[in-house]
Amino acid sequence: MDISKQKFKQRRDSHFKSVFIVDPIKGERRHLAKLLKQEKFLMMTFERIEDCLKQNNPIKPNLVIFVHRKDKNGLNQLINIKKHFKSLHFIILITSEVSELNIDELKESGFTSIYKASNQDMVKNFIYTLIPECQVTNAEEPSLETK
Repeated sequence: MDISKQKFKQRRDSHFKSVFIVDPIKGERRHLAKLLKQEKFLMMTFERIEDCLKQNNPIKPNLVIFVHRKDKNGLNQLINIKKHFKSLHFIILITSEVSELNIDELKESGFTSIYKASNQDMVKNFIYTLIPECQVTNAEEPSLETK
């Protein structure tokens, strides 16, 4: 790859933000993606955390939303990811199937930026806190007025 292409790729990546959603239930992860849909970041959905964090994936996430479900995707999958992925921002969405989550156990296993959300609105707030440049301002929202 020549130098001009490398510089373009680096410049593009600095403004490009991606959010990955991991949920084993297809309809639920699509619903969450539609709720969080923004023009300022790319949203991708995955069934398993291993698919999301593959080495050969050309798009690297800035934030991972992990939907915790009973008997579907245990936290062991999350705890066993490679060390360099644990520095990403993670939001764990707790569902009604799971009563509680010990976030301290995950922090002890090496996660540096991990948060627990009990509903989709909390997920949205965490996204805007962790990636503030993705927040839509009133000036950017399309107007509903007709002339």
